[in-house]
Amino acid sequence: MRNILMMWAVFAAALSLWGNVGVFRGGGQTPVLEKSAEVQMVEEEVVMRPRRGDFPVDDSLRNLDRMDFSCRFLLRNLADKPVKLSVGFPVSAEGVSSPVSGKAALKRFRFVARTKDRTFPVRFVPHDKKRKFSNIFLWEMSFAPKEEVTLFVTYTMEGYRGLAVTLKGQKFENRPYLDRYGEICILAVGQFQTYVTGTGSCWAGKIEKAVFRYYPFAFEEYLKKRGSSEESAGARKRRMEDIKKHPDDYSRRLGSQKRFFRVWTPAPDEWKLVPGKKRNEESYLELVRTPFTPAPGDKISIGYVFPLLPENIEDFEAWCRARKKSLGIMNKIPFTPALRRELADIILESCGIETGNPAIREYLKEQVWYPVKNPPPMDEAYKEYLQKFPRP
Repeated sequence: MRNILMMWAVFAAALSLWGNVGVFRGGGQTPVLEKSAEVQMVEEEVVMRPRRGDFPVDDSLRNLDRMDFSCRFLLRNLADKPVKLSVGFPVSAEGVSSPVSGKAALKRFRFVARTKDRTFPVRFVPHDKKRKFSNIFLWEMSFAPKEEVTLFVTYTMEGYRGLAVTLKGQKFENRPYLDRYGEICILAVGQFQTYVTGTGSCWAGKIEKAVFRYYPFAFEEYLKKRGSSEESAGARKRRMEDIKKHPDDYSRRLGSQKRFFRVWTPAPDEWKLVPGKKRNEESYLELVRTPFTPAPGDKISIGYVFPLLPENIEDFEAWCRARKKSLGIMNKIPFTPALRRELADIILESCGIETGNPAIREYLKEQVWYPVKNPPPMDEAYKEYLQKFPRP
């Protein structure tokens, strides 16, 4: 966990991963996204299946959970003449390293573009001319007059994983409560996957129908068991030894955080549950837009945050000792019973237990997890311990 904490200077929010097929002009290594006046994207269907990474997901950040994307695009030539286009699909993000070759890119992303009759040979470029998109696969498509073509694209993508903040606005300047509670109260391990729909605006006309399907349930069961990382027995042993040497350093206690919250755009309650019709058929969540008119910056973002708040009595007391020591150095705010009560109530509220403490109201209203709609499980002894502190 300390590996992730040390990345705070580098990562303050999730990177955006790009998707969606677009029209690109230019035959060299720096293509340019352009708008087509002749070919319309009539329909777009995207199926997203998250899964465990190919290797254990630990705090080394070398291995990440993945998302498998399966896309279908219905494209229509509006012209009375044949049209030939250079089509591109950016699958990655600004700041994400690119493979050294097209062969390495195909292996990493397992990218395939095809119709029912043929699979397209694709060309790989690291980025576009403006460096807005990266890891772009390009190929040529031809349309007969008024022809409709169904394009299928499949690929897999590792997401962003690292330190995130639990603030709704993601910015943490000018937050007076941070002086009282410390940055731990807004930090989390976050992992995010994003499908950007904005490139769909480069096609002629409107997208008549867009359907997005996400299969979260098996993956979220895995997250409940795993936590924020897969801590090996050896890593846990070393962490326990480190805690004995530094009992008041709360950051050394952070292992695999168990509580997590959905941070999605659009919000989870905008997705419709579609139950599986057969016994072994998975249920999924669906988002339908008819018509769909994406703006250039529009995206679908699927994220999970694991707050770094203490999850047991021993860790809570270590957090309090760390805050008392830090506040003593600052010599501004005394560590009082009221402050301890506030820290305890923050934990209770994060587990869906209302406290009615007005002192933490400003903090709560800025948290992505508040109000808690699906409370995570909480140890009963821990709950009783936090509730016993006297109120001012």
